[in-house]
Amino acid sequence: MQRFANDSAQSSIFMKRTIVWFRRDLRLCDHEPLYRAALRGEVIPVFIFDRALLYHPETAVSRVAFMIQALTALDQDLRRCGGRLIIRSGDPAIVLPKLIAETQAEGIYAYIDYERIYGRVRDAKVNRVLAQNGQKIRWFEPTAGMADLIPYPKYRSHWFKEMSLPMIPTPQTVKVPVEIDSEPLPSLLSLGMVADRKKIPPASTRDARELLQTFFTEKSDRYYWQLSLPSAEATTGLSPHIKFGVISVRECFQTAQARLKGEKDKRVQMSLKQLISRLRWGTGFTQRFRYLPQLELRSLYTVFEEDGWEFDETLYAAWQKGETGFPIIDAAARCLDETGGWLAMNFRTRAIYSSFLSNLLGMDWRYGALHFMRHLIDGDCPIDHYQWAMQAGVTYCLDKSWTRIYNPEQAAIDRCDPQGKFIKRWIPELKTIAPVQLGMPPKSAGYIPPILNYKQARQKRVKQLEQQRLDFRQTKDVLPFLARMPESVVPFGSDRFESEIQWTRGEVGELFPPALELDSLDLAESQALRSWLVAHVNVTARKTPPGRAKVAKQSPIVPGDAFGDQLDFLGDLSLEY
Repeated sequence: MQRFANDSAQSSIFMKRTIVWFRRDLRLCDHEPLYRAALRGEVIPVFIFDRALLYHPETAVSRVAFMIQALTALDQDLRRCGGRLIIRSGDPAIVLPKLIAETQAEGIYAYIDYERIYGRVRDAKVNRVLAQNGQKIRWFEPTAGMADLIPYPKYRSHWFKEMSLPMIPTPQTVKVPVEIDSEPLPSLLSLGMVADRKKIPPASTRDARELLQTFFTEKSDRYYWQLSLPSAEATTGLSPHIKFGVISVRECFQTAQARLKGEKDKRVQMSLKQLISRLRWGTGFTQRFRYLPQLELRSLYTVFEEDGWEFDETLYAAWQKGETGFPIIDAAARCLDETGGWLAMNFRTRAIYSSFLSNLLGMDWRYGALHFMRHLIDGDCPIDHYQWAMQAGVTYCLDKSWTRIYNPEQAAIDRCDPQGKFIKRWIPELKTIAPVQLGMPPKSAGYIPPILNYKQARQKRVKQLEQQRLDFRQTKDVLPFLARMPESVVPFGSDRFESEIQWTRGEVGELFPPALELDSLDLAESQALRSWLVAHVNVTARKTPPGRAKVAKQSPIVPGDAFGDQLDFLGDLSLEY
């Protein structure tokens, strides 16, 4: 990769032109490629509609709708700076070289992106084509991203250091050459998509900042305590905005840190610290995918790939539609379908819903991740996939032996919905049933009978997981047990939904950024990688928070809701902060 010679604002007879390729960073503030390009001279801010992502089996129509709104807002923000957004469609490896030639740009600035295997194949191809043409691209590390493999505790320190650095200034002026044409920003209809009934949240940087301020004024005194209660809607609602980079994680961190300084209310202090932890965890999941992109398609450990999954189309459909006979599961299913998870479906509800599919119905976690990603407005592949595998028990902490299987009966009601508000909102046919009966509604309620026996299903799953884990539990050398990149990188679910997978034909070749070469790691590197796969906190039980019913005896759950970095922290099936 070639870097540009000068990032300066010095004027010259021929003004320098730089293409800024927007991807998961749809903002002006704290955007280094844009800022550096604006210092150099003229800027060509471009977003490319790529069929391989638009028609990926895990694409949600509602998420595309949010993205289009975010692009609209980005264009408006650019226009306020004297610029505009340039829209193109097609394969970036074809579009970008042509755009350089057409505009006489010196090259491209862009953030590195490692959310998906496709993106890394795409960017490696872009690098190769540009190099063959003698054209340039400069890649910028996203905040707290890094190429080196380091122990997790050191990464945590790196994260805080990066997040504490001054934010990149917003360019005062963005000069876009007037002669460069842009395609119109497409609608869902023009993309061949039909809008569903999900309400799309406002998608601008200003809206994200307002959500953050609303959280501070209305929720920060209860966030820590009510994060597990779905009816409380205590989350910030920022998860879609962070997924698309409408607001930077660093801005969220620094805004929360500024509020924390001088804060005397202990409740607010705990909530703000919890929010900061979740911002860090989300970035950490993405960094894991940088090291191990195979986690998009595979479980972390090979033993879980070889044995143990069942699949029943009828039961899968019942789980998807909210027809399992377990009210907390069915309410979660209907909430996801109606809202896309944004704001209304918190982390604990997602945890119980996901655990039910893999641990009680015994189905491959990838079917669950596929369903979530096709609905979540805030769906983020590293978080969704890693946490789905975590909840299925196949990507767990090497230094812990617990099995997390949620009891979906009355224990779940007592812990998460003690007044039954969430269930009655989404299952109105149970609105007259007392909360103490919502775990197993009486037959007189006319509700669907349960599709499984919880105790029997749980016993079966625990026995299976214990047997599978025998060979490598507490192992010091984890490398022999880790899944490698599969020979085929065809996205899971492409056989169920019409998808654009032409890019997987033939040999995929290199990735950019490259993945860890597991078979080449030395002892120190192996130990560094292992540190990403263990718990770094001692999780202890805490007293029942105010306003929550005491929990009935239930299947083992790791105590507390403020989980450690490697634990289940399930909002995080969606970055639901």
